[in-house]
Parts: sequence; structure tokens; C-alpha cells
Amino acid sequence: MSKSHFLPPPPERAELREVPQAPRMIMEISHLLRFRVRRGEEEGIMTQNTARLILAHLAVRDCANQLELVRLTRLKAPTVSVLLRRMEAEGYVKRETDANDRRAVRVFLTEKGRDFDKEHLSRISNNDQLAMRGISAEEEALLVNLLIRVRDNLTERGEGK
Repeated sequence: MSKSHFLPPPPERAELREVPQAPRMIMEISHLLRFRVRRGEEEGIMTQNTARLILAHLAVRDCANQLELVRLTRLKAPTVSVLLRRMEAEGYVKRETDANDRRAVRVFLTEKGRDFDKEHLSRISNNDQLAMRGISAEEEALLVNLLIRVRDNLTERGEGK
């Protein structure tokens, strides 16, 4: 990630002083967590959220065909195809024709893909531990419940309430 860096929060705006501050704090925390997880990663396809999403599904499923990945990720088929081509070129996945259905292509993680996934999960875990340092289990449970309500307010479940 040599080209990118964490951007500071935007300046205080008088127009926003009277509205709830928590959503912007959530966004700032989200950016900090994302930045910290990506810190030290090499440039390439795995800097893209969509590629990491595909990799995560492959890590859980062991292998999938491209149509399954389209369904699981909700990405468009051409997007998945391009991502897989780049992931394969960089050595994170391999594609093989399905022995039972010659029209289908199965996608597998390579050793490099599995190593990236393990390192990525370790960075996530370390950052989560750091973020919650000094916060009790009861406080975390309260925070999670409040964040669920915020999330629900922003999804269809919260519309019209």
C-alpha cells in the first residue's frame, strides 16, 4: 500500500453540528480499521475489496464455480471473471475445468491465496483486539446492540419505522 495513505477526517462543518455525531464516528472508525488491515499489503489485485470478498468465499468453500461466486458475492459476472483472471495471474487462485461438467470452471485457492487469507484474518483479529482494548464484555455487548439498531435503521428493515 505504498501509494495510499490514511486520510484525516474532514473538517468540522457548522451545518452538521446539530445532527447526530455517531454516524460520522462510525465511518471514521471503519476507515481506520480498513486502513490498518491493509497496511503492509503489496500492491495488486488483493488491495481491492471485491477480490478479498471472492477470496473469503473460496477460503470458506474450498472451491466454487464462477456462477456460484457471482451469486455469493452479488457482483456482476463480467466483474467476477476479470477479478478471477487477475487473481489467477497474481497466483492467488487457479481455475480448472470441472471433470463432471466440461462447461463449468472450478476455482480453487492456491497456497499463496491461503497464506494471504491467513495473514489477512490475523490483521483483522489484531485490529479488533486493539479497537476493543479496555472495553468490558458488557460494554461490547451494549455497543453491538446499538450498532445493530443503527444498521437496521439504514436497511430495508428500518425503513418506514
